[in-house]
Amino acid sequence: MATTEEIEKYCRNCVSRDFVNGKGLVCSRTKDLPAFEEECEDFKKDEDLERWAPPKPEDFPVSMTREEMLAEENLPKGILYAVVACLVGAAAWGLISVSTGYQIGYMAIGIGFLVGFAMRQGKGIRPVFGIIGAALALISCVLGDFFSIIGYIAKDYDMAYTAVLSGVDYAEIFSLLIENLASMTILFYGFAVYEAYKFSFRPQNQPEGGKI
Repeated sequence: MATTEEIEKYCRNCVSRDFVNGKGLVCSRTKDLPAFEEECEDFKKDEDLERWAPPKPEDFPVSMTREEMLAEENLPKGILYAVVACLVGAAAWGLISVSTGYQIGYMAIGIGFLVGFAMRQGKGIRPVFGIIGAALALISCVLGDFFSIIGYIAKDYDMAYTAVLSGVDYAEIFSLLIENLASMTILFYGFAVYEAYKFSFRPQNQPEGGKI
């Protein structure tokens, strides 16, 4: 009869393992409890089981020191990714708003997450990563609002988007943006700034300076 240690070593990792009610773990070849001694000559390792098994604690890297994490920081990379996310988020805001006819404030939260996650690629732990991420999220929201207004004008007057951009009264556009800020829009902007700040740091470390 195989010992518990032998079953753990061979049977649980073998392609021939099976389970029978009332017996427990058995060998699918014999349909009976493991009966080998010391070593199983028919053992065949289940590679799929090992590949899909959850990682063990020893599979994770040893915790890094602050100095090691600072050495891995890449602020230019984080800014580059966050700027791209800022522009993509603003364009998406404008397209969705114009196509639906509504300005969905909750999109700001999505932009905050998008920009923050992009900024995180710089593996930052210093406050500057969160501050820049938050600032870019705010810019993205304002740009999205701006693109929406331009899109509404182009749609209402059946004009090309570029034609509106080149001929619009920007003072009036600015006034509309201020009016939006005076409404509930500013609340969603705040959510975007908070989310971007929170997600801009690498997850292994709490950002210096605490929460915003």
